[in-house]
Amino acid sequence: MQVLVAEDDEHINEMLVYRLETAGYDVISFQNGDECWEYLKDTDEPPDALLLDVMMPGMDGFDVLRRLREYDFDPEPAVIIVSGRGLEQDVLTGFDLGVDDYVTKPFSPSEVVARLRRILQ
Repeated sequence: MQVLVAEDDEHINEMLVYRLETAGYDVISFQNGDECWEYLKDTDEPPDALLLDVMMPGMDGFDVLRRLREYDFDPEPAVIIVSGRGLEQDVLTGFDLGVDDYVTKPFSPSEVVARLRRILQ
């Protein structure tokens, strides 16, 4: 299964990629929302899931999610927001936009992988 990680913090990005790869996932990563969206709209085979940060340079994670949900992907990828924005309104915005889960930073990479595995079953 393929997972796309969009996270601007290089350390967190590398940690997520490493943990997902060791769990057996094929991982693509980006450090800004614009590159993430360009990849998604141009691919013939979307990833099975996305891990999106909200606060990224260029397009933020919520904007990527809005566009993703408007696009005609079949099947539609699962989405987990992984963000430092943990206010109730941020979490509610994520769920209103159709996220499958919302994880606030700091987080356990193993927990994120477990949540992803549950969603992809």
